[in-house]
Amino acid sequence: MSQTDRTQLFDRWAENYDTAVTSADGDFPFDGYEQILDDVVRMADAKPSTRILDLGIGTGNLAARFLQSGCVVWGADFSAEMLAQARAKLPQVHLVQANLLGEWPAALQLPFDRVVSAYVLHEFDLATKVSLLRRVASHHLAAGGCILVADIAFPTALAREAAAQRWAESWDQDETYWAADETIAACAEAGLQTTYKQVSSCGGIFTFVIRGDR
Repeated sequence: MSQTDRTQLFDRWAENYDTAVTSADGDFPFDGYEQILDDVVRMADAKPSTRILDLGIGTGNLAARFLQSGCVVWGADFSAEMLAQARAKLPQVHLVQANLLGEWPAALQLPFDRVVSAYVLHEFDLATKVSLLRRVASHHLAAGGCILVADIAFPTALAREAAAQRWAESWDQDETYWAADETIAACAEAGLQTTYKQVSSCGGIFTFVIRGDR
């Protein structure tokens, strides 16, 4: 799928996105969605005034939770319609339209205490994921900061293969769902320390830091 087609897809989805993700408990790919977002905030250990960057903010469901904790939140997304939904719900958030894989605008050239992302990075293959994570960790994290990624994920590549058979009718072959074992190995080679928590049947949370920071 081209970048133009992908943008149009997410622009069309924006109006109904919240209904899709919050009514899917037990179903692939959003089983446990609310619990996973709650766990990201808890694991981030964010305090009032913590600076949060939400990559692929979408309609703002994860960002809203950080706002409730008193954090200062920036959000980036490539979809103008997703950003419009987020802006209407969360006027306090600093919203920026940006392609995560391209050059980021000046508004995002800041040190953030936590960089988070929910249900976005499965759009990219593993090498692209790792490259983006390394870039964020090296250039956009404050000292002692970390990256937390919630997404469609499985503990091993074998578990992912079994899931692909279980949910064959819903499985998108154009997307690269995470396998923790291969992700941890690839990130270690890139100098990132990685931990993983499986939360639902098809969702989990990764934490990334530059090796040696913790």
